[in-house]
Order: sequence, then structure tokens, then C-alpha cells
Amino acid sequence: MQASKLWPAALVAVLAITVAANGFILYAANDDPNGSAVERDYYRKGVEWDSTMADEARGRSLGWKLQADCPGWLAGKGAEVRVRVSDGKGSALGGAAVRVEAIHNLEAATPVTAALAEGPAGDYRGILPLDRGGRWELRLDVRRGGQHFRSVVHRDLGALSR
Repeated sequence: MQASKLWPAALVAVLAITVAANGFILYAANDDPNGSAVERDYYRKGVEWDSTMADEARGRSLGWKLQADCPGWLAGKGAEVRVRVSDGKGSALGGAAVRVEAIHNLEAATPVTAALAEGPAGDYRGILPLDRGGRWELRLDVRRGGQHFRSVVHRDLGALSR
């Protein structure tokens, strides 16, 4: 066969390979059983961006500080989360409602939430039913009176000992 008659077949082959490669990429991108690439309720969060930023600026103006820690695993229960809330002068801040939303890097579609109980001296504690070690994002929400403060911290938890 002459080369002048092969170019249409080569063109069709290149186009077919391109379509097949794009189809594979589309399939691979959407084949995440955990849905970890998508933030929950992302559209509403995008629409409310300006009010969220204003809320965070008001929270920063309070001068509150959070120290969050996950000291370890509790047999069969998950992991303990400890949060210390202090004001701008470093004094413990009691009487607040503290909530935490924990998101594992591998499973963003299944966050774990809990309200933390207040202990002595501005310490808040709770047990989250976490089921794996690794990198966790802790989204902390503190409310006291009409004041509201949010913070995000990342913590690495060691392997779950069974």
C-alpha cells in the first residue's frame, strides 16, 4: 500500500487514541469511592465566601487562641481530642461551646463531628470515633455568648493499635 493512502488511517488512529485516553482519564477521575476530592456543600460555601471571611475577621479580632492535641488512641473507642481555649492575654477561656469536625485526608466525604465537654481551666475534651491513623484536619468551632471563633488545625495520628 502506498504512503499517500495510509495518512487517513493514521489520522483516524490518532483521533481514536485521543478519545480513548480522554475517556480513561474521565473514568479514573470519577472513580473515587470515598469522594475525597470534593468538599461537602462546596457551592453554598462559595456563595457565602464574603460573609465567612467577615466572620473569621471578627473571630481573629477576639484574640482567642486554640491549642488542639490528639494524645492517642483509646481501646475500641477512637481517639481523644483535647482543646485549650485562651483569650488574647493567655488566660483560660471557660464557658464556651466547642465543636470539632475531623476529616481524614483519604475520606473527606465522611467527616466525624463531636461536641467537646468542658473541663478545668479552659480545657475541652471529647472522644472522636476515628478509625485510622494518618493526617487529620480538625475544624474547630468555638462559641461563647454572642462571640464566635473558628480555627483549622492539622494533626498526624499514629497507627491505630488494635
